[in-house]
Amino acid sequence: MAQQQEPERQKVRLGAEPSAHLHQAGAPASTCDPALIWLPEIVQRFVKSLPPNVVAGTLRLVDKATAAQFRGPQHTTIQLSQPVPHHAFAWRWAGPAATRSLTRTQREMLPLMTARNGVVANLGVLLAREDHATDPVKPSVSEAAASAGQLDVCRWLRREGCAWRGSAALEAAAKGGHEAVCEWLLDEGVPLGDAAGTAALGGHVSLMLRLLRVGRTSLPNLHRCNLMKGVAAGCNLAVLQDEHRTVFDGREVEELDDAEHELRDSVKDCLINAAITGFWSGTHTADWQAKVDWLEEQGYHRPWDACELTAASPDALPRLQWLLQRGYPVDNIGSLASSTAGAGNAAALRFLLDQEPINLLMGCYSTMHASEGGHVAVLEVLHAAGFIASVQAVKSAAGGGHLPAVAWLVERLGAAMALTDEVFAAAAGSGSMELLSWLRARGCPWDERAFAAAAEHGSEEQLEWLAEQGCPMGDDGEPYVRAAFTGSVALLECVRRLGCRWSPDGSTMTRAVHRSYMVDAYRSHEVWDGLRWLLDQGCPVDWAAAEAAAAARPAYFDGYRPMVEWLQVLREAEGLRWVAAAAREGPEGGEVVAGDISPWLDVLPWCLNQQ
Repeated sequence: MAQQQEPERQKVRLGAEPSAHLHQAGAPASTCDPALIWLPEIVQRFVKSLPPNVVAGTLRLVDKATAAQFRGPQHTTIQLSQPVPHHAFAWRWAGPAATRSLTRTQREMLPLMTARNGVVANLGVLLAREDHATDPVKPSVSEAAASAGQLDVCRWLRREGCAWRGSAALEAAAKGGHEAVCEWLLDEGVPLGDAAGTAALGGHVSLMLRLLRVGRTSLPNLHRCNLMKGVAAGCNLAVLQDEHRTVFDGREVEELDDAEHELRDSVKDCLINAAITGFWSGTHTADWQAKVDWLEEQGYHRPWDACELTAASPDALPRLQWLLQRGYPVDNIGSLASSTAGAGNAAALRFLLDQEPINLLMGCYSTMHASEGGHVAVLEVLHAAGFIASVQAVKSAAGGGHLPAVAWLVERLGAAMALTDEVFAAAAGSGSMELLSWLRARGCPWDERAFAAAAEHGSEEQLEWLAEQGCPMGDDGEPYVRAAFTGSVALLECVRRLGCRWSPDGSTMTRAVHRSYMVDAYRSHEVWDGLRWLLDQGCPVDWAAAEAAAAARPAYFDGYRPMVEWLQVLREAEGLRWVAAAAREGPEGGEVVAGDISPWLDVLPWCLNQQ
C-alpha cells in the first residue's frame, strides 16, 4: 500500500503546490504544463532519495526522456535482493513463461529473495503461478523471511498454510537479531530449539537473554552446548565469562554434577574452535585471541583440528599465523592447504606452502577444491608450485559454471585432454548457458548425459538450445526421470515437446519411483506431481518393478508418502488396466489421448489419507 501511495505524494509535493501558487499569482493556465515541472535537473535531485528498483521499475517508465536520462546499468537492472515495485514484479513474473530462462537453483531462489525483501503482494504473484520451484508456501521461504526480520511476510505465509521446519525459522530470526519476529514465532508455538545460541552467534546479547528467560531451565544439553558455542563465537569476552559463570555457577570442575560434567565434556573440544573460527560462520569478534587465552586458563585444551577449521575462513592467514606461533597442532599441512584452496584464499595457501611442501595427493585435492570454487588465483599458486591440474579438475570447475576457471584449465591442459563429454555434462548441470556456448564453440564432445543433467538442473531455454544444437537425448527416458525428480511440469512438458523418448519396457517410471526416495518430506509432493504427470501422459509402467522400487526406499522415508499403496491401487483398478492396454495399441488403433488415466489418479488423496 505504501508503494502505491508514494507516487501520489510526489505528485502533490512536486506538482500541486507550485501550480496553486502560480494560479494565485494570476499566471496563465499554460504554466501548469507538467513538462515545466518534470525537469531533468529536478528529477535528478529527487531520484537520489528513491530506492534503485523504483528508478528502474517505475521512474524510467514516465517518458522516453526520463528513460534516456537514467540509462546506466545501475538504473536499468532490477535487484531482487531489494524491494521490487509490485507492478514491475507482476509484469516480469506473473506470466506462464516467466521462468523459462531460470535454472532450477534460480527458480528456487526467487521466492527466497522475494520473502527477504518483504513485499507481500509479490509473494502472492508467485503463489498464483502454481509452480513448485517458485512456490512461496514452504519452510525455506518462512526461514528466509524470518532471517530478514520480515514479520508481515511471516504472518502471510502462516495464513497461507506454510509449515514450520522445527525451530529453524526462529533460529534464523534470532541470528539476525529480529526480536519482534522471534516473539511472534514463539506465540505461534514454534519450539525454542537453538534460538538462544543462534542469537548469541549473531552477537545479539539482549535477545539471547530474553530467549533464555523463556526456557533456560528446560534446555537439553545439546542446546546448552550450542548456546555456549554461540557465545564463544559471536559475543565478547565479558559475555562469555558471564554465561560460563551462569551455566556452571562459578564452581570448579570437581564440584559439578553429572549433567554439568556431561555438558562440559561436550563443549571442551569445541569452545576454543568456536572462539577462533566464529562457529564456522565468520561471526567471530575482535577479541577472539583474548577469549582463546581465557578458555585455555579455564582448562579447555587446544583442539587438534583448530588450524584445519581456521584454514577455511576468509581471513585465515593472520589466524593461522597466530595459532602456529602458539604451538597449536597441525596433523597434515596438506589438509590445511586443501582447505585454504577451497576457500579461495591464495595468500594463506602461499604461506602454508612456504612452511612445508605438500605431497602430490594433497596437491591434487587442493587443485580439485580450488576448481570447484572457480578460484583461478589459487590455481595459479598451485600451478607455480608444480601441481598440474587434471581433467577431473576441469569437470569440477564446469560443474560450478565457472567459465574463467574452465578456460584457464583448458589453456594449461590443452583442449584435446581437457574437453570431454563428462565436462560438457557437468557444465549442463551448472545451468550456465555462457559456459555451454563456450564449450560448444571449441568442439567439446557431448552425449545424452548432458541433456539429462539439463533436465534436472537447467532451464527450458537451455534444453531447447541443446536440442537445436543436436545434443543426443538418449532412448531410456532419463531426462524424464531427472525432470520428474524436480516436480517441474514445465520442464517435463519441454522434454516431451522436444521429442525425447521414454523406455517402452516401463523402466523410465521405475527409475523415477526409485529416485523419489532421495527427497525430504517437505519436497515429496513435488516428486508426486512429476510421477503423476508421467502416468497422465501415458509413460509405460512395469507395475511389479515400480512397486518393488517404492518398497525398497529406506525405512526413514516410508512415513512421508504411501507410494506403494498408491501404485497398488492404480494397478488393481480395472479402468487403469484398460488404459494400460490402450497405451500399447490405442483405442481402435488410434493414439491414447493424454489425460485418459486422470480419473484413476484421483485415488491419490485417498491413499494419502490412509497414512
